[in-house]
Amino acid sequence: MLAELPALLPLICPRCAVLSARGRELWTLSLETIFVSEPALGLSTSDPGASESLDVVEGILRCENAVCGQRFPIVDGIPIVVRDPAQLLCGQPMALATSLQPETLALLVQGATDDAPLFRVLEHLSIYLDAHWGDCAQPQKSQPLSSQMWGGQALFTALHAAFSSAPPARLCVELGCGVGRGLDQLRRNSSLSIGVDLHLPALRAARRLLRGEALPFSRRTLGRYFEPATIQPRAPSGPYGAVALICGDALDPPLAPETAERVVALNLLDSVSQPPQLLSVLDGLCMLGGELFLASPYSWQTSVVAEGARLGESNGDAGQALRSQLQTGLGLRGAYSLLSQSDLLWELRRDARSLHRYSVDALHLRKSSSTDLA
Repeated sequence: MLAELPALLPLICPRCAVLSARGRELWTLSLETIFVSEPALGLSTSDPGASESLDVVEGILRCENAVCGQRFPIVDGIPIVVRDPAQLLCGQPMALATSLQPETLALLVQGATDDAPLFRVLEHLSIYLDAHWGDCAQPQKSQPLSSQMWGGQALFTALHAAFSSAPPARLCVELGCGVGRGLDQLRRNSSLSIGVDLHLPALRAARRLLRGEALPFSRRTLGRYFEPATIQPRAPSGPYGAVALICGDALDPPLAPETAERVVALNLLDSVSQPPQLLSVLDGLCMLGGELFLASPYSWQTSVVAEGARLGESNGDAGQALRSQLQTGLGLRGAYSLLSQSDLLWELRRDARSLHRYSVDALHLRKSSSTDLA
């Protein structure tokens, strides 16, 4: 975590934010302790007089509300800013495991079960590292993908195209950033890009990749068998901005409202329990005149999305329901103008014989007016 992050961007305590007669009362976090730090990498600037940034690898943030005083750990450069950090880690028992070589990890899961925590982590990382960074992976061949070289090529290319020719932004936010390829695109044209995700192992992988470090990982072949692979990210050409990763809830991110010029959520609407709440959060983060980039295949699952919370349930057209709400501003802080819409291929390789292929509805919009919603 950048040591100056709390000064650059208010981080909001998720424990003591309340609604009162005065409106929403927010308390910010400050850096209390630094245990381990190192020079920040992955940041270049055109200002030769800029001082070197410090990256906090391990430390503690504290809520400035004296009544609350909640402390939040910084682990492997990632602040864990959720209501109950201990409970999150209980749900991710392998999140703090010492990094091991892919061959060792593959051996450890062969005798496990399909619901074993380590197997679930390796499976998740195998799927999404290939989808986000498959073009930087060796060996590259990752059957059974189609003619695309990597599963997320169309989506991340569209994200880059949406902002590459625009003036640089001060702040971009991606909710559900996963292993970080979206942030790699956003930082090329912004001063600061913030990624928020609840999956700590994915964030730890993203941190290494966004720092330009090679990342060995276990690529799933079949069942509980994995083979070693390595991702070597390519450094962006020219100046690029800083990136900060936060382990937080996309439905309650620890960020102040209306501070971001660009807000992104890739394939997240159908991955949270309350899509309408996520839409409200995205809108709340986006400042007037700012832009949203949303993408989703609307692949609703009862195990993930609460009943009654699916978009477009009345007629089964989630895409039209989403565009209508954004363009009218119904229930939101602002109304949006649609800049572009496209259907994009998104492929998730589960193993050497299994592939999930989606058609993703990608929307690029601008917040063009305010509504009367308080």
